[in-house]
Amino acid sequence: MHKTSAWPLALVYAALIVFASLFPFMGWRAQGIPPWVFLVAPLPPPYWTGFDVVTNVVGYGPLGFLLALAMLRTGRGWVAVPLALLAGTMLSLLLEFLQIYLPQRVPSNLDLALNAGGALLGALSAALLERLGAIDRWSRFRARWFAPDARG
Repeated sequence: MHKTSAWPLALVYAALIVFASLFPFMGWRAQGIPPWVFLVAPLPPPYWTGFDVVTNVVGYGPLGFLLALAMLRTGRGWVAVPLALLAGTMLSLLLEFLQIYLPQRVPSNLDLALNAGGALLGALSAALLERLGAIDRWSRFRARWFAPDARG
């Protein structure tokens, strides 16, 4: 087990995702639509852009990376990737549900799938870097050059 800053970074990053997903936080109201209706909408949705695709994958990648890294560094190696994927997917699902109550936001099953994919890619990246020893090398470099007790 290693000391890690990945847990607090993951929490801060999750808060950033919540902020970005629910901004501007105004106009909350029930619109007479069940919050799960977007789950059965056809894929792809009628309106989507390449920017949306990239943003959703890239937006959840760091969360999956940090969650998996935190678990890998604290001795939960075999469940790190599945739990990071589950956590990222559940956060995305919750936020898509909440967006149904914000008239300026549009919940999307494509967003949910892309967010889950981003979390999975991030988690797999963390597992690969940990397996290759890159995280340990970075921690040694950082301890030697920057802060003695800091670890990835």
